[in-house]
Amino acid sequence: MKRKSSDTRDEETKISHLLFNKSKNFVEKLNTYSKDELIPTDLKPAWIDADDANFQANIIPNVNSKALYTEKLKQKYETLLGTPTWAKLNKITEKDDEQDEILRTVGHLHEKKPERLPKDFIEIKKLPLINESTKNEGSIINCVEFHPKISAALVAGNSGSLSLFSIGGEVNTKIHSFHLHNWKISAAQFTPDGSEALIASKNSHSYCVYNLVKAEPKLIQLPRVVKKPVIFQISPDGKYIVTSDGFEEVFLICSASKELLTSLKHNSNIVSVTFSNDCGQLYCCNFEGQITVWDLLMYKALKKFYDHGCVSASCLTVSPCGKLLATGSGEGIVNIYETENLTKSEPVPYKVISNLTTKITSLRFNNTTEILAVSSSFYPNAAKLVHIPSYHVFSNFPSQSVNLNQISSISFSANSGYMALGNNKGCAYLYRLKYYKNY
Repeated sequence: MKRKSSDTRDEETKISHLLFNKSKNFVEKLNTYSKDELIPTDLKPAWIDADDANFQANIIPNVNSKALYTEKLKQKYETLLGTPTWAKLNKITEKDDEQDEILRTVGHLHEKKPERLPKDFIEIKKLPLINESTKNEGSIINCVEFHPKISAALVAGNSGSLSLFSIGGEVNTKIHSFHLHNWKISAAQFTPDGSEALIASKNSHSYCVYNLVKAEPKLIQLPRVVKKPVIFQISPDGKYIVTSDGFEEVFLICSASKELLTSLKHNSNIVSVTFSNDCGQLYCCNFEGQITVWDLLMYKALKKFYDHGCVSASCLTVSPCGKLLATGSGEGIVNIYETENLTKSEPVPYKVISNLTTKITSLRFNNTTEILAVSSSFYPNAAKLVHIPSYHVFSNFPSQSVNLNQISSISFSANSGYMALGNNKGCAYLYRLKYYKNY
């Protein structure tokens, strides 16, 4: 047997480092992540008093070492009075570091961020594809989801393959991927704590729970009454899973015990569901455009009304702030309601968006409810970004020089710094929204 050459060993080392070290770093971040605290490693005094070097006292007897004397004195003070709030230095945010760097730079002024997102023009930059290194998730990318805490995203499509990427902007490195045999992945969503992702397929009676820390997928059977998960969604608080086979019933499942809690019956086929921001209510829309608001505490219908002017309904979503309900129709119309006005007998939309002419297949608010992304998978480049609260459509997106083909999914990152689009050519596009400074 021939011994491997040094070039081969070097290549194996590089591949091993790329595959395993990235995953290790990701898991470490996932376990130790803290959104607002960064522990500093080299703390220094805020000031130094020159007289301290000449100060002598015999407050603590039998202590001759200067360093030990200082430490004992500090301990004695903290025992008697405690540590003052101003002296607690264990909270240093990324923003503070950024400002300190600016203050240390002479001759440059920090550009002040506008108080509101400008309504006419959005500063947006197209970055390399998220799945540039794989492109095996399928011809149709049904799911592009950002991790809620760490700069990572999953991409999945109709091939049954799911890939997890580290989002770096110019370079998006694959962390892990796996394949589900005979699956066409139609839904994927992270749990609120980011430890797991739930994946579903319209042609399978089970759903997959992917543990990100262990990098292990596990299949779980749906309740027997659910034929197939045509609709599959997790509540914002992670307590519920709602699913439907597209007929007259919506099934509510406890995400912890995996048990069926109840079934909510409607008059006709369900096309879309969405939770309220506090997860106390569930909005269900049938094909005829009738919207039912369910109380999830009593499992009781609170309100039923028809989407204004709708002939055939397609989707709906509630804003993260809970104040807006957006509905999409087969005619390309988007109605936006104020949720506080839904108690009226016949609610009227606060605003109507009619910039698209084909069936609305995706509606997504960003986390600050300043942008509503609208798209249709039935026509090339059929996507718009709507400014809220002016409801102006940004004129510079999508760019006329870029062909995005037919867009199948839209997603925003946790702090709206990134936006992702999946299409029918196996591409997961990545955009940087410059108004938002963080991931």
